[in-house]
Amino acid sequence: MRPGNNKLGFVLIASLSAAVSAGGCGLAGVFNPAFVNTVSGGVVPVTPGPGANFVLVRVVNATNQALEFIVTIEREVFVLDASGNPQRDQDGFFITSTDRETVRLNTSGTGNATEMGILFPCDVSPVTKVGLGEDLLPTDAAVFVGGSGAAGATGFGVPAGNLNPLDLFTGNFNCGDTVVFRAFVQTGTAGGIGIQSFLLPGFEQPSVFSGPNTFVNYERFLQTQVQEDQ
Repeated sequence: MRPGNNKLGFVLIASLSAAVSAGGCGLAGVFNPAFVNTVSGGVVPVTPGPGANFVLVRVVNATNQALEFIVTIEREVFVLDASGNPQRDQDGFFITSTDRETVRLNTSGTGNATEMGILFPCDVSPVTKVGLGEDLLPTDAAVFVGGSGAAGATGFGVPAGNLNPLDLFTGNFNCGDTVVFRAFVQTGTAGGIGIQSFLLPGFEQPSVFSGPNTFVNYERFLQTQVQEDQ
């Protein structure tokens, strides 16, 4: 997933009361939002916003079946030399390549596990595309319906179809935003499932919260981890 290539994952539990290293290719973490930013009567953030360098991807299962969402992002990363330094071309510009990351988020048809989310860092290497399907193609399986096999092996794959990936360079999203993919019951479609996407812009988020700002807190947690490693 960039220079430094920090492979740190975490599970957010009870409003970030614990952080557990879990390993992941550049992923900041996988979590169930039912356990995050939950305070009685408080105002909490729904997007990372300008105070945290993440893109949040949430998946929402509005069906009564178990679904596995295939979330994929692309980012531009520096091409490094043997010493780990960014390479430059003959004109002095940094050489970059496209790196793709895929995460499978499993949801149930009922209860708190109908929603899942994952944070992707975007400070060192910007996230340039966010979509569903391993290769971000219309024919890719975006969601697997039912099934209990590994990686949805026994489920039915619903293609992404006309649900195009969101693109940074065309202004579909920015760092600090939340991208939401929602699967819902739709008759006459493959697997009886329809898929839609939404964007919650980070810049529209208020700057003051009565509840904990989970994203900023986690940003600070990562910074302290880097300082300790140094």
